[in-house]
Amino acid sequence: MVKILPTLITVSLSLSVVFAHGLQDLKKRAGLVCPTAYAPLAPGAYPALDCTPFVQDPQVQAWLKLVDFTKTPVYPPSVKGECPTDVASIPKDRCWWTCQKCEAPDDVTFCPKAGTWGLTYDGTSYPETLKRAYNEGHQIAVHTWSHGSMTSLSNEQIVAELMWTQKAIFDIIGVNPIYWRPPYGDVDARVRNIATQLGFKTSIWTQDFDTNDWNIPATATPATVVATFKSWLVKIPTMKTGFIVLEHDLLPAEVNVSLTGILPIAYATKGLTMEPIAQCLNDAKPYKEGAGTFKLLPGSGGGVNGTTGTNGTTGPTVVNGNGKNSTSAAGSAFATTTSSVLMAGVGLAITALISVC
Repeated sequence: MVKILPTLITVSLSLSVVFAHGLQDLKKRAGLVCPTAYAPLAPGAYPALDCTPFVQDPQVQAWLKLVDFTKTPVYPPSVKGECPTDVASIPKDRCWWTCQKCEAPDDVTFCPKAGTWGLTYDGTSYPETLKRAYNEGHQIAVHTWSHGSMTSLSNEQIVAELMWTQKAIFDIIGVNPIYWRPPYGDVDARVRNIATQLGFKTSIWTQDFDTNDWNIPATATPATVVATFKSWLVKIPTMKTGFIVLEHDLLPAEVNVSLTGILPIAYATKGLTMEPIAQCLNDAKPYKEGAGTFKLLPGSGGGVNGTTGTNGTTGPTVVNGNGKNSTSAAGSAFATTTSSVLMAGVGLAITALISVC
């Protein structure tokens, strides 16, 4: 699979089929059976694909030392990320995005500059695609190992999910992403605290900016996804900030609706600037090592001092991660694009490493 629009693309190997983004079980790879008992991993090996990693592993035990759990809020794990019947019973301080729609001050949920689209994709791919995206200057980020509801996990499992994904990405491109997106947006104060202690910034989409492409063909169609996007075009000019959209490139239907439906409309829309999350936040260092291959384009980022430009004629200004502008929607699926925040979860990073398709 190729990345359509380099932007913020999260990658996880799980095929997610969820209602309201988090209320149904994941649909895993056909025939997947996760191990029920821990067995030591061979040197250089990774945990089972799509399965929550075992915390007994020596590597996980080493990562656990990076977190001071005495500073982590104490809340019971959820049941598959589902909300209790009495939502009012949830403590306000839990700030559970799924059930309370609560955003913490440090959550990245929008681009500061009005008219700026923080373009993001959640999906999966192969190491060579990850290398290509990174080498072309696209932003890579983390989307967890098994694509489970993070609030349903223990503290130790949360560490394992994030750090195994980070390790896989590092083993391929040599840098550790700072940004991560929780699957389904399922995050609360406990999960945030652990992620922050591990050096991650939590990024979610702007509320009500879910394309619903993940629900094709269950309850959504390409036509309804495009209609959803068109409805935003009426709302966007009235917004005081930019926005971040939830899209996917995991399955062909998601890829096709983006290429043939959403992107042509976006390119024909004046006053719209598509940027990766780091660009729209004016963040020149989206990796723990620094900039990596990402180059912040001065004057177009939506950060505090950034300004946003548009071409004013044929469509949006597209800011490429290597510091170039483009206004063309033509070309190959990967080459048409803007800069990307590739939310790389386990799938993209691991698939070819262990020769699993």
